Amino acid sequence: MANIRIVGYENLNKVKMTKAINLNTPYNLKRSKEFTDALMNNGVVEIELKNSFNLNSLLRSLKEANANVEFIE
Repeated sequence: MANIRIVGYENLNKVKMTKAINLNTPYNLKRSKEFTDALMNNGVVEIELKNSFNLNSLLRSLKEANANVEFIE
């Protein structure tokens, strides 16, 4: 399975990004916030895609949060 990489955080809505991950993956709120915090600290974060994710909704929600998402192998 592939990963998604989120790069940069200009105009990012941190709350929306955390909620997007929390609502569309099995990750709890604490773990979802850790992804957002990692992005803020490092400027990039990768999330391994799993079959249990609601991928379409996740990508749409991340876009609404102004996250710069790209697919990587």
